[in-house]
Amino acid sequence: MVVAGLAVAPWPRLAQAALLALTAGCVSVADPPPRHTFLVQLDPTTGGARPERKPAAIVYVAPVVVAAPFSGRGLVVQQSQLGFAADPYAEFAANPVSMWTDAERNWLDARRLFERVLRYDSRADAALTLETNLLEAVVDRRPGQPAASRVTVRFLLIGNAEPYQVLLDRTFTRAEAVTGAGAEREVAALSLAFEDALRDLEEAVTRMPN
Repeated sequence: MVVAGLAVAPWPRLAQAALLALTAGCVSVADPPPRHTFLVQLDPTTGGARPERKPAAIVYVAPVVVAAPFSGRGLVVQQSQLGFAADPYAEFAANPVSMWTDAERNWLDARRLFERVLRYDSRADAALTLETNLLEAVVDRRPGQPAASRVTVRFLLIGNAEPYQVLLDRTFTRAEAVTGAGAEREVAALSLAFEDALRDLEEAVTRMPN
């Protein structure tokens, strides 16, 4: 190596490697935005008082069955009529099955829609079983329309006495406008949409014959 006409011994390989690493670091691209995590949050006190009616019988609440592609932890976004993708920077902080199931059980228990709300694996006796199929849980970001979060939920209420009987089979689609920007607002709207579907279930159960 020559510096200002003087012969200089080659740099040690370690020093050369350090210089290369430093140079590479100077031209590296910026780090991607961090991934944020969220949980669905339901508020059983919103939407008015519970309908005046004696609570239905004790119920087992089965784990919510979440349909694909909404069964992963990524927040699913609808980008076109047929285009769906997971937001790379937003995901749920818990497994979707346990998250949606816990949210539903807690909401039903607080609303006193049933005499008692039991886990499906409880050893206590229950006269009813509630099965829930979450068919859709999506943030609709299609261009040309306001952003909204949407759920489609099917509820089946089954009598446990033989012969087993389906007492209620209803499917509800609910959407809530996203107010503001960002995934946090989208998940908040998703929570409200699920609450709306649960209130539809509440109304249907209160209309059932005693």
